[in-house]
Order: sequence, then structure tokens, then C-alpha cells
Amino acid sequence: MNPELPPPEKPTGTRWLVFGLACAVSWLLYVHRYAWGVVKPELKADLDLTDAQLGRLDSLFTITYGIGQVPGGLAGDVLGARAVLPGLILSWSACLAGVALAVGPWVVGTFWASFGAAQAGTYPILNRVTRGWFPPSVRTTVQGLVASLSGRAGGACASLLVATLLMAGLGLSWRMSLLVLAALGVVVAAAFWLLYRNSPREHPWVNAREAELIEAGGPPSVVGARPRLVLGGRRTWTLAALLLYAFASTFADQLFVFWIPLFLREGKGLSTAEMGVFASLPLLGGALGGAVGGVLNDVLIRATGNRRLARSVIALAGKVLAGVLIALSVLVEDGRWVMVVLFACKFFNDWGLSTLWGTITDIAGRASGTVFGVVNTSGAVAAFVAGHVMGQIKQSYGWDALFFTVAVVFTAAGLCWLVIDCTQRLVEEEGS
Repeated sequence: MNPELPPPEKPTGTRWLVFGLACAVSWLLYVHRYAWGVVKPELKADLDLTDAQLGRLDSLFTITYGIGQVPGGLAGDVLGARAVLPGLILSWSACLAGVALAVGPWVVGTFWASFGAAQAGTYPILNRVTRGWFPPSVRTTVQGLVASLSGRAGGACASLLVATLLMAGLGLSWRMSLLVLAALGVVVAAAFWLLYRNSPREHPWVNAREAELIEAGGPPSVVGARPRLVLGGRRTWTLAALLLYAFASTFADQLFVFWIPLFLREGKGLSTAEMGVFASLPLLGGALGGAVGGVLNDVLIRATGNRRLARSVIALAGKVLAGVLIALSVLVEDGRWVMVVLFACKFFNDWGLSTLWGTITDIAGRASGTVFGVVNTSGAVAAFVAGHVMGQIKQSYGWDALFFTVAVVFTAAGLCWLVIDCTQRLVEEEGS
């Protein structure tokens, strides 16, 4: 080495700031969303609602959440995350405050439906964020941490923050607790807008070495790329199976989103403070499982050289194990021990979430936000159906029947990975 030459410039670490921002948004999204399930017992008593009516309120969220998926993802692809995501965060935080201030079921339903529309584009946009800021060698690990560890941790924190800390600890009402959470959304939206840029080369804190590191293995992210869907043969089967997987997986997951707090209060007789602690266990399991699944994806892809095999084995095994565990949980009497079993259930279930994110990135390229929105729309339809179906099953047949139904659906979701092939590119891209 020539001693007169300056040492090579070290890459800056701005991508990890972006990673932190993405994690914060994912965490907040789940805190706000799962807060609904936590306050549901109080909401039910306050407004004198039946289980079936609660299920229909759940479905209002999923209708607008589904409708907003593709427009939200497309807006992120065309306009960039910095222009779209802070506005979405502010909008859904305002809707959460509206739920807290509402005095009747129709007003609550209106704000909750609007809340779903505002949250719809978030994960499609975050999928694009992770693609644009991280190289393929670590991308699935990062996506697992953003989607599962941060998101599911937010869901776990919702019961601890709202039930255990704000309501039981500080004595706040459920309405005031939601207002506190809504104020937190303003902080996160401002931080994202101030610190994020749509691509590494636009960010003033990124040097050339970091930009080259991020772009290794693929071209830089381009805002405004126009996708063109290419179907036929195995591509069509992959897309169909991916949509079916999203439907089944999201349907089953609604048990954890909307019904576990009520199950612990009504089905197992736990107090509000106990419910806040134990309802968080499955979501903590999901957070850990998602992080492990992301790492497993990248490790197995490097070890086997077979991307499809690595992704399919992880997702299939996780869903089948989740179905077995949730069926076994019916045999456990103590609600606290049921949550321990469901901790393991969510661990294996959610370690496939990063597989889904990675697969969408594989097949969609620069149009990952739009394709993610399409897949999430299928999930939102499932969540709408689940709101009606789960409410009726619980009301007519009880908790055991509901848990067995979810076990069957988990297993069906896993079998979809016998067909999904992440090597089939569904999108060709044209520059803007």
C-alpha cells in the first residue's frame, strides 16, 4: 500500500438511523392498533355491546385497511416514504384520539374505520424503506426486526402500557389512555420527517462508501419506478398461493389482535392488571420469533444457496407448529399458563413474517410497496371476515371452538408454501 495515499474512507452508519426510524414506526403502529383490543372490555361495558357487535366494529377497521393497501403502497413507490408516511402517522393518531373522545358506537366506528385507512399504507412503505436502505445480504434479517421484533413488541407493549401502567397503575380511564398514546404519534411522525430521506444518496449524512455498501447486489432505489405485472405459469400460482397465505395467516392472527384480552378477562377471570401482563406474552413470543426467522432466512439462504427452499421451509414449519400449539392450549386450564403456550405459538407463527417480507422483495423489486399492498389487501379481507366469523363462533360455541378454528387455519396457511416460489419475478420495472 502506498503510504502517501489516504486511508480508505469508512462507511457512515446512517442506514442504522433509518433502521431505528422504521422500527419506531412499526412499534407505534402496533401499540396503537392493539390498544383497541386492550380497551375492548371497558368499551363493551361502556357502550353495552355484544360480542357480535364488537366483531363488526373490528371489521370496520379491516374494510378500510384493505381498501387503503394498494393506494398507500403505490403512493410510497411514486412519492417516496418521506412525503407519505409522516402524514399517515399523524392521521391515524388523530383517529385514535377521536375514538377516545367518541360517545356513541357509530362515532367510535367512524373513527376506527378512518384509523384503518390511515394505517393501511404503512407496512407497504416500510417494505420499500428496508429494500432501499439495506443490501440483500442482511435485508431479510432487517425486515424481520422491523416487522416482527418491533411490531410485535409494540403489540405486547400495548397491554402493558394501557392496562397495567396507565389504567391500573396511574388510574387513567381508557379514554385518557388512548389520548396519551395519540400524543406519542406526533413525536414519531416529526422524527421520521426530519431524519429520513428516500434514498441513501439523498441523505446528507451518508458518504459514498455507505451508499456503495447499501447498493451492493442491486441497483439503487428509485422513487417513481413504474411496475408492470407479469403473470403466467408458475408466476400465477405463486401469486395466488401468496394471496391465500396472507388471507389465512391474517385471519388466524385476529385472535391475538382483538380477542386475547377479552379471553383472559371473561374466559379465565384475570384482573385488568394481570391481563395487561399476560396478554403481552404471545406478542413477545411473536417479536422474538420474527427476529429469529429473519436471521434464519439469511443464514439458510447462504448455507444452501437455495432461496426458495430456505424461505419455504421456515414459513411452512412455523405455521404448522403454531397450529399444533394453539390446539394444545385448549387443554390448559390456568389462563396464565395458556399464555405461556401461546408465547411459543406466536414465536413459531411470526418467524415466517420476515419470510413474507423477503419473498415480496424478491418477486417485486422496486415495486415492492405496491405488491406488498396487493398482498396485504388479501389479508385485510381476511381480517374483515374474521371479525364476523370469530365473533359468531365465540358467541355460539365458546372459546375452545374459536381456538380450534384458528389452529386449522394456521396449518392451511403453512401448506401454501409448498406452492409459493420466491424466485419467480412478478414485476418488470420501467424508469419514471
